[in-house]
Amino acid sequence: MSDAIKESHSTFFNPKFSRSEFELKELVQILYFQPIYTILCGHAIAVLISVFFLWDTLAHFWLLPWATVTLAQSLIWVYIVRKYRHTSHGSHNTRSALAIFPIAGAVTGALWGVTLYGPNIITDMTSMVFLSIMVLGVSAAGLAVFAPYLRSFVIFASFMLIPFALRFFMEYSKLHWTIGTMFILYFGVLLISGFNLRRAVGQAIALRLENVGLIEDLIIKNTQAEESREEAEQANISKSKFLAAASHDLRQPLHALGLFVDALESRIQYKEVRDIVGNIRTSTDALSDLLNALLDISKLDARVLKPEPISFQLQPLLQRIVTDFSEPAKSKSLHLRIVDCGMNIHTDPIMLERIVRNLVSNAIRYTSNGTILLGCRRRGKNISIEVHDTGMGIAPDKISRIFEEFYQLENPERDRQKGLGLGLAIVKRLSDLIDCPVSVSSTPQKGSVFRVQVPYVTDALPVAIISPEYINDLQGTNVLVIDDDALVRQGMQQVLSQWQCQILLAENIEQALEQLGGSCSIDIILTDYRLRENQTGLDAIKKIHDVCNKNIPAIILTGDTDSQRLGEAKASGFKLLHKPVQSAKLRSLMSYLLEQH
Repeated sequence: MSDAIKESHSTFFNPKFSRSEFELKELVQILYFQPIYTILCGHAIAVLISVFFLWDTLAHFWLLPWATVTLAQSLIWVYIVRKYRHTSHGSHNTRSALAIFPIAGAVTGALWGVTLYGPNIITDMTSMVFLSIMVLGVSAAGLAVFAPYLRSFVIFASFMLIPFALRFFMEYSKLHWTIGTMFILYFGVLLISGFNLRRAVGQAIALRLENVGLIEDLIIKNTQAEESREEAEQANISKSKFLAAASHDLRQPLHALGLFVDALESRIQYKEVRDIVGNIRTSTDALSDLLNALLDISKLDARVLKPEPISFQLQPLLQRIVTDFSEPAKSKSLHLRIVDCGMNIHTDPIMLERIVRNLVSNAIRYTSNGTILLGCRRRGKNISIEVHDTGMGIAPDKISRIFEEFYQLENPERDRQKGLGLGLAIVKRLSDLIDCPVSVSSTPQKGSVFRVQVPYVTDALPVAIISPEYINDLQGTNVLVIDDDALVRQGMQQVLSQWQCQILLAENIEQALEQLGGSCSIDIILTDYRLRENQTGLDAIKKIHDVCNKNIPAIILTGDTDSQRLGEAKASGFKLLHKPVQSAKLRSLMSYLLEQH
């Protein structure tokens, strides 16, 4: 038995001082909400039957007052119970409500206990037996009414049975003494029954108290969990803000470094120096890859990317991926092949392609020899896009962890050539975003199969993949560069000069307008997104368009990961590149925009 139940037992005999308010309220609820109306009606019927039976035996001046007082006591009790049930009851009246039961028990017990003292009752055998039966029945019914509060039951039984037994002992016959002894024994049996019933009630109250305590603990824990969740969300927001600021500050010098490396590489004549510059480029590219992966993670966590699902043919997407990865696979002597998949699907094509590309890239990275197979098969209402490899496989106990950030199998030394450990984390977030579940099955030393479930559709419009022919000659192009970082401006000047562009450099909007001098003879604008004094590259482009009264092609370069800034830049309609930007990518985009313009 629990400590709460034991404590509950010990408090029943002295509720006034030691019982908790909760237990008192529960006890009062049990006493007042038992079927007491039925019991009191039965009690009234017992009184009326007694009057009918004793009408010719007991004097009316004795019988009628007894019946009147007994019935009145029952009606008063009904009134008190009814009033309690229909009014709100706080802790201030709990003890007074409980105190009524010992009083009611004393009055009821005494009224029945004195019935044997009426004139001629003890000498009339029929009346004596009748009253004995009635008292035994009423006392047994009182067990259910009073026993939950043991004190009231002891008073009730004592006031009823002891006077009854004493009246038998006042007669000097063997029969009367035997019946009196039987009533005393019956009194003892009733007390034991009352104690057992009270103990059961006590256990029920204590168990309810424990349940309430458990519920309160659960509420507290849920509250704490909610607070912890809010703290975690706040920490995640703070992390995203920190990552946005740190990313911008890191990307600026990295972007400038990449531009300087590009400018330097074309001027080197000695192989030894070219090798050193090549190593610098490799390190710069590795850091750039890491920042881009972190940017992807940040954008996915911030829900900046919004899926744009369409229905399209799957085969061109898979074929494009295989074409792009054929050289990396060939360099490792791997056989990369595709199974034709002439089915249509409905999802975001860009995000799906990113998922499959990461899976194929991982397969090539972790496969030393054999084959990598890309294909699909119908699975009910879905298409399962599958990437099979013959790599080292994944142990069953590690499969659940491979989608965690920076978790890599067989790469404790963090070799960059084995990846950054972010590819599958991006895959998981993208799959959740477009609601295309990713699963994996693997056998160690034999290979793995990654599957992406995509909704199947019967009809789809073919997606045209346009590969524009970019012009490579930017000679004579007038370029306006706006960036508040001096190193970036210098790096851009070095690279654009090699492309034989005419360059204007500015660190803010005012300088840019001064450089133009009212001529507006520029062909394209390259601007950082975040400028000083709360200015943005978007503000600069709009201002220049207004001053020049014409639309000039523009590219926004940004190192921000802040979701609001990225959303504004994307919504502007201008081309957006994330720093650090590769020179070849920048040159191709510039050529394309100039050609389109």
